[in-house]
Amino acid sequence: MSYLSALHGVAHLRLLGPVEYVSAHGTAGRPGAPGPQAVLAALALRAGTLVTIDQLVDGLYDEDPPVSARRVIVNYVHRLRTYLDRAHTAGGEGGAQAGGDGGATVIGTMADGYVLRLPAERIDALRFGQLALQARREAADGDPAYASSVLQGALGMWQGPALAGLPGPYAQEQRRALAEQRASATEHHLELSLACGRHEEVVPEILRALEAYPYRERLHGALMLALYRSGRSADALLAYDRARQVLADELGIDTGPALDELHAAVLAGDRTLLAVPDTARVAAAPADVPVRRAVPALGVPAQLPAVPCDFTGRHDEVCTLVAALSGNTPHPVAVITGMGGIGKTSLALRTGHAVMGAFPDGQLYAELRTPCGSPGDPAEVLAGFLTALGVPHDRLPASVSNRAALFRTLLSDRAVLVVLDNASSVAQVEPLLPGADQCAVLVTARALAALPAAVKVSLKGLAPHDSMDLIGKVAGTRRIEEEPDAVAALAAASGYLPLALRAIGARLALRPAWPVATLLSRMSDEARLLGELRVGELTVEAVFEQSYAQLSPQRARAFLELSLPHCVEFGVNGAAAVLELPERETEDVLEALVDAVLLETRAPGRYRYHDLVGAYARATARVELTEEERRHVVCRAADFMCASVAGAVLASQPLGSPLTAELRPRRSAGEDVGTGQEAVRWIRGALPTVAAVAEQAAGSGDPEAVALAVDGLMLMPCFEETVPLGTLAPAATALVRAAVAHCDEDVVGTAHYAAGVILKKHSSLDCIDRSRAHLLKALEIFGDSPAPADGNRPFLTVLFTHAMLAQLDVMRADFASARAHAERSVEMAAVTGDQGLVTRRRTLLLQILAQDPDSRTDLARIGAQCRELAGLLTCGNDVKWLIRVWATEADTLLFGGRPAEAAALYRQVLERTRTSGHARNETECLYRLAEALLLTGDTDAAVDYARRALQGAQLFQEHLLMARSHQALGKALQAVRATQEDGEAADHLEKAAELYRLLRLHTGAGAVVGH
Repeated sequence: MSYLSALHGVAHLRLLGPVEYVSAHGTAGRPGAPGPQAVLAALALRAGTLVTIDQLVDGLYDEDPPVSARRVIVNYVHRLRTYLDRAHTAGGEGGAQAGGDGGATVIGTMADGYVLRLPAERIDALRFGQLALQARREAADGDPAYASSVLQGALGMWQGPALAGLPGPYAQEQRRALAEQRASATEHHLELSLACGRHEEVVPEILRALEAYPYRERLHGALMLALYRSGRSADALLAYDRARQVLADELGIDTGPALDELHAAVLAGDRTLLAVPDTARVAAAPADVPVRRAVPALGVPAQLPAVPCDFTGRHDEVCTLVAALSGNTPHPVAVITGMGGIGKTSLALRTGHAVMGAFPDGQLYAELRTPCGSPGDPAEVLAGFLTALGVPHDRLPASVSNRAALFRTLLSDRAVLVVLDNASSVAQVEPLLPGADQCAVLVTARALAALPAAVKVSLKGLAPHDSMDLIGKVAGTRRIEEEPDAVAALAAASGYLPLALRAIGARLALRPAWPVATLLSRMSDEARLLGELRVGELTVEAVFEQSYAQLSPQRARAFLELSLPHCVEFGVNGAAAVLELPERETEDVLEALVDAVLLETRAPGRYRYHDLVGAYARATARVELTEEERRHVVCRAADFMCASVAGAVLASQPLGSPLTAELRPRRSAGEDVGTGQEAVRWIRGALPTVAAVAEQAAGSGDPEAVALAVDGLMLMPCFEETVPLGTLAPAATALVRAAVAHCDEDVVGTAHYAAGVILKKHSSLDCIDRSRAHLLKALEIFGDSPAPADGNRPFLTVLFTHAMLAQLDVMRADFASARAHAERSVEMAAVTGDQGLVTRRRTLLLQILAQDPDSRTDLARIGAQCRELAGLLTCGNDVKWLIRVWATEADTLLFGGRPAEAAALYRQVLERTRTSGHARNETECLYRLAEALLLTGDTDAAVDYARRALQGAQLFQEHLLMARSHQALGKALQAVRATQEDGEAADHLEKAAELYRLLRLHTGAGAVVGH
């Protein structure tokens, strides 16, 4: 029975030639015009898989599609369904019973696209690929005669160029691919004929094939071999000469090594070329014999569940898995791992359906986890497999080993795909593995490192755009189009976990009147977060519970405790400090949690929680740990954080020793932060963790934790030039409230100082006023001028508070008050006898004087003092303050009407800031340089530097930096485009004015000066 006769009585689709739909009663017809045919072909070549409207649009139009493209696709599908309905009706009742299908049945609507519901066997292009693969398997198993007959039948399905006359890039691409498959199958068929000893009769077939494919060397080689075996050695050598001439004249290339070796063997009269394998001396089966089944008496299982209709993304992972399972590797095993809810099963099903054509003997599927979450029994799974393969239930062996042996025997000469979902261990999987080379296995598990596999794919969250697409497929694309930013925020809040994304989409679909922002607000409350992520009876929380329940008591406690400080990322030594365990034992615990897919690791020794896993751990900790236990955990985290920040200060700051001398005693040595710039880089990376631990300490109600966190934040202004301190503002203000409630005045005063410094860098509406209020409160607590004998902590806190108040007064253009505070800080520094401290305080005073309009007559004197201080700072290798004093000297040149000289000096300062990593100083220097260049008339360069300043300011998120950068850019753009109205310039100037209004400052208020 041939392929066509096998389809008698069932509807099928022809793509290998003109596109035709053949109804169940045998009537063939062209389904509409070329456009609808192209859509039908695109669906057919991906039969059983969702094809989105966007994919169909991209496949139909070469360039930018028209606005109406989506409507065109919908219209084409409607026409196709109408055609199929008519073809079905024309077949009458008998045709329907025989397998005719109506249009809505054949082309189904799924999410934002369509799916063609025809088996691959009923689409000639897909069936051709199955037969070509089957022929290769038969040949590999030593039966070239049968393989040849299979390929002959497959090639007979072609009725002309594939997808003839269809428009669009997708059809063109598939036409080329199918033509290549046809050429490859032709080569293979002719080589198989030679292997069967039909060398004389195959010569005309090879010559006809060469007319169609003159550049395929395998065909030239087949002709040479056929002629040689037919006793025509001279003709074989002439055939080689013709091949060489064709390739050289038309392609400009030489013949390949395989053809050259064959030529040499013919020249030498090599008799081994005449040999035909014994296994090939079997008469060829008739061409219309169907592809056989290895065990005809047994059933062909097709157990794969459907791919979720909203499957999204994972293109690279699918390609990797398909290549592994359908390649040339014998007995391939592929493993997909990842946390619960990450989409392992969906990916496995998508992959399974993509490769099922390579496994004509069926697909077996088993869920290896019971409904209660415990591991399934391999014996029960094997019973299901054997029954599906045709073994009567009463003939099943009793033991697991015997069932596994029978399973391997039945699959020994069959090509079957086995999908094992949610495996728990290697011991559970091993009895379920077939032994045959032509079988393949796809396993999903949360972790299964010990199972040997051809490829292992570890899944992470979806890409942000894929996450939004998935929400749209469930909730409707309208929600994405109307509120894209809110949907993007929802996707981020879900940690891009597919299960959570589906839950979000389902909740939005059931609540069409809700704005997306409403659900986002509800999810921002961590106490409610997991409750919002529910899909029917399946919850994200339940998925995590299954992994947590498998942990030992020690690991379960560690999982809960490590979540409480809310650290973005942590290392082994930090975890050891929190858990109070030796580092080696801690590392074992952390790696066990990684194996359980409850922790992630992105670099050796670094660990983090997925956002939703962390939320689950903290919710569980609130139930399973006492309040006192939770407070102690946070206190240990604050201790480690404070010790680490103190270490970074000691390693990188001139005043490191006195600043850290009177910190509270710490039990932990902290992180090994390195020295110099290494410590600064560590602080930059650790900033989110410092903020998180400080906030948790503030909320813990533990006086020791609060005091330690205050100490840590009090030191952070040392790094104001390299990190955006404003991100610490919520933690700093929370610590003030906690210190007032739980700590002594020393801690309260320090908390007010830290909050004052940090709020100055924040972008809130009243940050400047709040900053000043906190600093004045610190002076009230510690006094206006404590002596060094009163302790380093109050003395240095007051000294720096005066410096900070001086900066705030400059921003408010109150230069008299600014000078008074700066002079007081110089006087206090002089008392210590520390010349470096005095130099830095004098630099601050010069910065204020340079910007004070009343001091402009003394700019030359101020510049000279800057040069004097620069010499002292150079000797002391104090790069941070050297940059500041150079910038101040450049300011004196700029304000003194010497912009070209100022620009030259700003450029020198800029180069030094780049090499030293003082990014904030670099931003200030960039907008100052833009202002200087604008005065010199170099407007293009001014625009360039102002744009770079704005980019830097946006990283620090400081309103004043952004205001000055917007102002510089707006003025530069105005100058460049002075002869025309410029909307961009006006926009930047308006943004600058608005930021100044928020800061309650006058436009062009003084620059921020360092403390």
